[in-house]
Amino acid sequence: MVNSKLLKNKNKILIIAAHPDDEILGCGGAILKYKKTHQIKTVFLTNGVSARNKSKNSKAIRKKECISLFKYLKIDNPIFLNLPDNQLDKLPLLKIIKKIEQVIKKYKPHTVFTHFENCLNIDHQIAYRATITACRPLKDISVKKILSYEVLSSTDWAQSQKKIFQPNWFIDISNEIKGKISSLKYYKSELRKYPHSRSIKAIESLAKIRGVSSGCKFAEAFILIRNVN
Repeated sequence: MVNSKLLKNKNKILIIAAHPDDEILGCGGAILKYKKTHQIKTVFLTNGVSARNKSKNSKAIRKKECISLFKYLKIDNPIFLNLPDNQLDKLPLLKIIKKIEQVIKKYKPHTVFTHFENCLNIDHQIAYRATITACRPLKDISVKKILSYEVLSSTDWAQSQKKIFQPNWFIDISNEIKGKISSLKYYKSELRKYPHSRSIKAIESLAKIRGVSSGCKFAEAFILIRNVN
């Protein structure tokens, strides 16, 4: 039996992302759809720049882009754990799990969005593993629903792997697609020109494909990991 006290948190959503921009690529439409009716908190495991970009200003630029976006979205400022980008596999997994557990304990989310377990990016894989462990179904855990999202240029590039992204949960974002595209433009340092996966055209095209798969104009797709009613 689910503790009735925990049902009071049904309007709380936690988004766990390895890097700034993953949250918009994966569930930006869902954020826009639910922000008026739900309390949304986002946690970034890394700053997304430390491993590949040697510029002294890169971290500040990425964070500024992110904070500007969250002001535009009018949702709570994100949490930055500032773990090393593209190097999460070098850290003890337990360390990452404990950090996520602290966030869950503080905010008591009902629904958690996180990465797909078999993305090409190693940080995404670690983020999934740490999230699932932190959300293990203990007696008083607040988390009742877990959804994995896809991230273009990572999830799609892992198609040669044994387990590919096969969604079973769709969210209609027909009314939010323009806002999602506008949100992505805040991360201009991460956008690329078409036909790169991380281009505006490719992102919009994916939303159309997911919409066709679910009977709407535009959609975001997820894998439902757990759902406790």
